[in-house]
Amino acid sequence: MPVFTNLDNRLSDAAFDAADYHRRLPGCQSLAQHIALVHVSGRERSFDTTVANPPHEIPTSSDHGYYTDLTRRAENLMGIPPSAYFYAGRAHPDFGCVALAFSAACEGAHDGSASPFDTGGLVHPRRLVRVRLNPTDGEVERVEYALNSQIPLNRWRDFFARVLAAYFPADIDYWYGKPRPCDPEGLYELNTDWQSWTFEIRFYEGQSIHERAAWCADEPTMELLRRLLDAQEPTPPGDPPTPLERFLQGPSALEPAGTPRFCERMEHWIREQVNL
Repeated sequence: MPVFTNLDNRLSDAAFDAADYHRRLPGCQSLAQHIALVHVSGRERSFDTTVANPPHEIPTSSDHGYYTDLTRRAENLMGIPPSAYFYAGRAHPDFGCVALAFSAACEGAHDGSASPFDTGGLVHPRRLVRVRLNPTDGEVERVEYALNSQIPLNRWRDFFARVLAAYFPADIDYWYGKPRPCDPEGLYELNTDWQSWTFEIRFYEGQSIHERAAWCADEPTMELLRRLLDAQEPTPPGDPPTPLERFLQGPSALEPAGTPRFCERMEHWIREQVNL
């Protein structure tokens, strides 16, 4: 069963601390309503190309130049429409060189869904997310587990709050700790990679990069964007800005010179927004 199934009843199990859950839940609900969504860009397609070319957005997986076939394979197995992918409050450098954060308000313009783990890792041929399923740990069982774990986009923040309150001794443990290992399928027992307990959010439409609340990049990316800007002809007065100018006129980079720890810097900003 998914980690959130029958949670109110399961709190009576010795592995949980029901009193702590009820004490923490209001704070977790507040955090859940404000935590930003993060997308890391630049692995399959250079970020400057995304900035320069319409539609200037994080595309869905129907864009074969942005996502890999493994993403589309996972979607096909689980019946997920082509999606743009985000993590709740976390950023992973394996996906590129630029982390972009989006506020909760952006969800209102989208259809989508969420899961309390990285779905691609669950059905990856190498079984990157480990679980203990019956009767076997086969693809059929994994797909069923993934399907049962899907949450409508307009409800995931409520589910996130309850999972955070039940499984994590403190809010900060979502970033620096590990959940209590008391789910039947062993999702929290068998894994050490945080992608196994980070909520994955999916939009069924692209998300404009100009609607970001914050962003941070590595040093080579920031240097490249500066060089491209310097190489442009000056924009005549009254003319609209170029795509690069428009992007750089938005919220400033958290680290103007760039940093190799751009994901950590982004997560620090996110925690500041929820008073952690």
